[in-house]
Amino acid sequence: MHANAIEANGLSKCYRIYNHPRDRLLQAVWGRDRRGRPKQFFREFWALQEVSFSLGRGQTLGVVGRNGSGKSTLLQLLCGTLQPSTGEVRMQGRIGALLELGSGFNPEFSGLENVFLNASLLGLSRAETEARLDRILAFADIGDFIHQPVKTYSSGMAVRLAFAVQAHIDPDVLVVDEALAVGDELFQKKCYSHLERLKECGTSVLLVTHSCPQIIQHCDQALLLHKGKSRMLGEPARITVAYQRLINASDAEWDAAFADENAAPVTQATITPPPPKSASEESCDAWFDPNLIPQSSEIYPSHGGRITDVWIERESGERVNVLPFGEGFVAVFCYAADQTLQQVALACHLASHTGQRISGQSLPEEAGPQAGGQIKEVLEAGSNWQVRFCFRGGLWPGLYFIGGGILSYAGQERSFVHRVVDFRALRVLEGRPVQMIGACSLQASPAVMKVAPTLKPPVPRPAPAGT
Repeated sequence: MHANAIEANGLSKCYRIYNHPRDRLLQAVWGRDRRGRPKQFFREFWALQEVSFSLGRGQTLGVVGRNGSGKSTLLQLLCGTLQPSTGEVRMQGRIGALLELGSGFNPEFSGLENVFLNASLLGLSRAETEARLDRILAFADIGDFIHQPVKTYSSGMAVRLAFAVQAHIDPDVLVVDEALAVGDELFQKKCYSHLERLKECGTSVLLVTHSCPQIIQHCDQALLLHKGKSRMLGEPARITVAYQRLINASDAEWDAAFADENAAPVTQATITPPPPKSASEESCDAWFDPNLIPQSSEIYPSHGGRITDVWIERESGERVNVLPFGEGFVAVFCYAADQTLQQVALACHLASHTGQRISGQSLPEEAGPQAGGQIKEVLEAGSNWQVRFCFRGGLWPGLYFIGGGILSYAGQERSFVHRVVDFRALRVLEGRPVQMIGACSLQASPAVMKVAPTLKPPVPRPAPAGT
């Protein structure tokens, strides 16, 4: 068999954009003038331009890029649902594709009927489908809903059934386009474990996802697209770092960053497993991304004091907002007093992109109405000050938001003098595969196993008197 499962050479896709429906008719009827010269009633939009690569058998290629970069167009060209304007693609063997939710399903048919329908469209006979049916139904795990019409399914149930069919037809190439994002975490883990088993059997996988950790963990190589053009093709860690650095950048900044690549366009390359990297090569640097600006910031009214600025520093003092996993950082808060403040405490918090509070600190540490729970100094009107909140590098790779407040405990009741939410953003990068457990990493040192004939639990200490 051929060494490569996919060979794409100069793939491009152009769409005709008409300003008015009648222009489409004019183009069909009067597409040429009296002298036979072509007339154009449309403008061209190139969704994809000159993309070339090869994918070896048993390998995984991850495709990343912002919305509108051409990822879905590329997959549809590879699967044959779209015809390229220029270029060619060669696919070897049976192709399984999960391009969009519910694709290939008849909503009026039951799930079981759709299993046989979808499998027949993918080239399986009824006998072959029946031989795989138990495995398909066990993997989908939707119970008695398999006998109900697909139109009654939730998005998660639909993608469970669709992936179960596609993954059990023994495909030579499996194409997955963001469909797994609708599944819950347990089902995603189940799917990726099955993808690894398919790879071991020689299946090539083309994976489109916005999750950089998934690209690093599951892909042998990665392709970065922007505005329909191939910008980078190489090791996943290198591609994802470049993508995260430019994810909020303007088109001009993208062009400037890849000026050398534009002079020498990305050419066809065979996807092979990258060589082992040293620990220093696996690490990624920190930097400041001026485009990493929260879109959900909330600044509440001030009642005598304000948080004027917040920024993030490395422990060395360098200002950054993008850090590699495991590196500690400092959140610097700047304050101003519009009137004299006393009996106040200062606090900050870190939240995930879902709004979950991950961690936080306060000054004093035991902030509250009790004695010693407020700042001793009286903050005079017109004064300015800073507080440095230091954090260990325990945040998992992802996007986080920093907020905080000035809290007043006058009268023994807590109230906000000032409060900000999602004031600054912090991105933590994954330069190497990380096993995420829980909301953050609290590990102080590697776990040590102690072998002994009998392990006795420690004797609990008695509670202090009066408790």
